[in-house]
Amino acid sequence: MNIRRVVTATSIFAAAGTVLAQPVVDGTFDPVTEGSFYSDIIWANNVPTGFGNNEAGDFSGGNFGDPENVTTGIEIRIPLSALGLTGNETIRMAGWVNSGDRTFKSNQIIGTLPIDTPNLGGPQDFNAPPLDTTTQHISVDLSSIATGAETVDGLLDSDVIYTRVFLQQNYTGFGNETDGTVDGAGPNGGGSEIDAVYMAKNGGDLYIFIAGNLEFNGNGLDIYIDTGAGGDATLGSASGSGGFIPSGQSGLVFDTGFDADYVLSIDSTDDDADGMTPNVPRAYFGGINSDINLLGTLAGYGAANAGVPTGGDAGVPSVTLAVDNSNTVGVEGNPASPTPIAPDADWAYGSELNNVRAYLDTANNRLYVFVGANMEVNYNKVQFFFDVRPGGQSTILDTNVDISFNAVNNQAGITFDSGFAADYWMNFNTGVDGGTNTDVRFMDSTVLRTNGAQFDPFFGVITDYGSYFGGDVAIIDFSGPRLDIQDGSLGGLYAEYAPRLISDDAFNGVIPTGIPGLITVALNNSNVGGVTDTTADSNAVRAVNTGIEFSIDLDELGWDGNQDILMAGWISNAGFDFISNQVFGGLPAGSANVGPRDTDGDGVADLDWNSIAGTQYINLTNPPVSCPADLAAPFGVLNIFDIQAFIGLYNTQNPAADLAAPFGVFNIFDIQAYIGLYNQGCP
Repeated sequence: MNIRRVVTATSIFAAAGTVLAQPVVDGTFDPVTEGSFYSDIIWANNVPTGFGNNEAGDFSGGNFGDPENVTTGIEIRIPLSALGLTGNETIRMAGWVNSGDRTFKSNQIIGTLPIDTPNLGGPQDFNAPPLDTTTQHISVDLSSIATGAETVDGLLDSDVIYTRVFLQQNYTGFGNETDGTVDGAGPNGGGSEIDAVYMAKNGGDLYIFIAGNLEFNGNGLDIYIDTGAGGDATLGSASGSGGFIPSGQSGLVFDTGFDADYVLSIDSTDDDADGMTPNVPRAYFGGINSDINLLGTLAGYGAANAGVPTGGDAGVPSVTLAVDNSNTVGVEGNPASPTPIAPDADWAYGSELNNVRAYLDTANNRLYVFVGANMEVNYNKVQFFFDVRPGGQSTILDTNVDISFNAVNNQAGITFDSGFAADYWMNFNTGVDGGTNTDVRFMDSTVLRTNGAQFDPFFGVITDYGSYFGGDVAIIDFSGPRLDIQDGSLGGLYAEYAPRLISDDAFNGVIPTGIPGLITVALNNSNVGGVTDTTADSNAVRAVNTGIEFSIDLDELGWDGNQDILMAGWISNAGFDFISNQVFGGLPAGSANVGPRDTDGDGVADLDWNSIAGTQYINLTNPPVSCPADLAAPFGVLNIFDIQAFIGLYNTQNPAADLAAPFGVFNIFDIQAYIGLYNQGCP
């Protein structure tokens, strides 16, 4: 076996007398502490991922419901002149569902809240943690919203011209309506929610449609409008018949830049005239620095009377109001249980392979492999096949042990590229435990013998082990405790120790033993670079320093101490039957997903990697000699494109350009180091 010797920045650093630690299996390649151990990149992917790209900011908000599909709610027409507007300005709007006395605010806000925020209660400072990370208002350019007459009936009809200006992204803490009646007064429940906000204008009127529900128990929908002309950044007390509306939230501080000029509030209570008529909406409107004026108690609501107020204070402009409370979809009434926001070390929204490094630690009898990667938390699989000794399976057999729901045998018929015969198999995956709602990760492993699993002909049973380890753990270390005893009655043996070196002589009365830590595995899913779903930029691919990292004992692997250690593998779906385009060794540039392992649809795996251009395995111990200064296409030639690529890495302080001590600092020594590598040329 040839040992490749390449001068790198980390080897110079080590030669200077600094002692570096052994690689730490944590899913991260640290070029400072581990660069002198791991090889340069052995393989870098050139194919965009067909299994989803993990992008910064990705998250899944869980089950919010369907706020975008709500077509009933609170509909308002208000003259633009009442707001001192012409219809061409940009306004800001804040608002929320509130208790009847306006002292306890819900989590139904026009604007954003941190995911799964519960009801807010009393007055808040929206600029203070944790609300300072989100914006509790919206901005609307009135010149860009739809124009046309609307029928104020509480219905978002199919032919309306409204423009949506807000969509809710939080569950409701004020009850989830399930009754489905227009007035929400049925026996099966009621609730209040803001699902979306729509706006339109026509002539001199502004139309506002709040998709959702307003429970007829006195809950209020309070809308504050900033027209840009003065106003208050902090709510104080007020007077007049509706003065309790801002007073109930007195002390509330709006977002920076929001100064409330007007308040428009809707609620429903018994008719003030007879004290008996239930569920009668009423509206309040006024300038925030003046008395809050009661527009009038409505005789009814909705299409029956077009929501025209009856009464109201002198000089108050007419506002038309309608409510339809029959929505039963929209946001849910429980927290959404969201997934993390990418980047996150434990979570990814796509699966990809970017690069591979290796370290053969013969002194400690270990092989270390680092794969710059992401694994989506949906039980997608990344498989590792190793060729480490003469023999092995050039085509996967169907007589191997049953592990991971018989995954290996179900892939029987897949043929590796010429020159590769598998002796050992591992499979890594991560997903969500439905019982605990936590993310978990697993590694499975087994020996692949030339003629299939080891078999005892007398008892007619397999004596090789299918091994697994994992769960809600940071490090997978195959430390037990499960270890089946083959007494002649078990058709399959399972263990939570690495499978090859389990001492099993149970037929002679010897209890088998397992050795902890023969395989250790870690995942860091925080990469948001590397290949995307459309590109495979070489610099980005080579810069990925987080992913899957594992170490395996060389005797457990079965290495004969002489043969080069070869590794094949690929990412597939959870059932192992659909293969992505993320393949070790690579595919032709631009390749789509490989597809089913059963290429002719007869139910038998028959994929032959020899039919695909390229070599779909890599040599971990004797890879082709690299040229560390060769950073850009055309590879194998050093030219101005490589220099430009280095300058780009250096200017963005990419770790790939940090070539010389002091590491972590980008200076003239890194430039000199690159010039030296460039002058060495390519072999």
